[in-house]
Amino acid sequence: MLKKFILSAALVLAAAFASNAQEKHRIYINDFNVAEGVSEADAANIRQAVIDAIHKSQKFELATSDMESALSQEINRRSSEAAMHDAATRNEILMAAGCQYVMSGDIIKCSLNKSTLDDGTVMYECVLSYSITVAEVATSTTVASQRFDSNNGLFSGSWNSSTSPETATANAIKHIEKDIEGFIIENFPTEGTIIPMDYEVKKDKMLSCYIDLGTSHGVKEGDLFSVLAAKVVIGQVTYSEIGKIKVEEVVSDNISRCKVTKGQKELFSAMESYMALDEASQSQQPIKIKAEAKTDVLGAMGKLGL
Repeated sequence: MLKKFILSAALVLAAAFASNAQEKHRIYINDFNVAEGVSEADAANIRQAVIDAIHKSQKFELATSDMESALSQEINRRSSEAAMHDAATRNEILMAAGCQYVMSGDIIKCSLNKSTLDDGTVMYECVLSYSITVAEVATSTTVASQRFDSNNGLFSGSWNSSTSPETATANAIKHIEKDIEGFIIENFPTEGTIIPMDYEVKKDKMLSCYIDLGTSHGVKEGDLFSVLAAKVVIGQVTYSEIGKIKVEEVVSDNISRCKVTKGQKELFSAMESYMALDEASQSQQPIKIKAEAKTDVLGAMGKLGL
């Protein structure tokens, strides 16, 4: 038997679930340290690619010295160069500007390797290495840090190579978007809940459902989420993964339709248990979702050192 609840009702209730969506934190992107040998133009393009990727994720509200006028005025008032490179003074300024996080970066290498193929074709490969670190402004505690190397992996040299040196460099910088997407999902995963309406069930298996995340959260078709169900242990609510879902359609700012790719029976059972709860318990024990990084063959090979 196929059960399908009414979508319009889910749309009406979506606003209530949207209130559970994570508030965007403001992050300040500091100037990057640049190693000797990296051109000024390449350094600027690399930093801008990081900023663009963070903006595209819609995970943070961005604040940079060149785009945040109020912050720029305060920085200038305190002598920007000295102030923003002194941690204590910088954090005081950033807290006043409402920033919760600060990102710093190091551009370690951006150079070209030249080779000649058997047919005489000259090829250029861009070797790009950089690292980023995110710290809490209030405590100066590092919460995430990672180094990225374009030449790390079995297939390195393919996507960042070209017969043109400019194109080879551009290809390597273009890949930064994937780097940052994975970095954000791993360290600052978007979280939400399954909307307990309009889910599709067949033979006690949940086939599809709606979640309270959409375009305003940077959700895209193909995004993956793990599903976590609540369990009360000694009066405390704990969560464990019971399945996975994949976004098939982004419906609105705060609604997306998903296909259940793993744990169809478990999700159906969890929803049945949730619907049996009283209203107060439902608010304390929603079925949660947490963003997962998409499988990246190149990245996986790189992490294995292949």
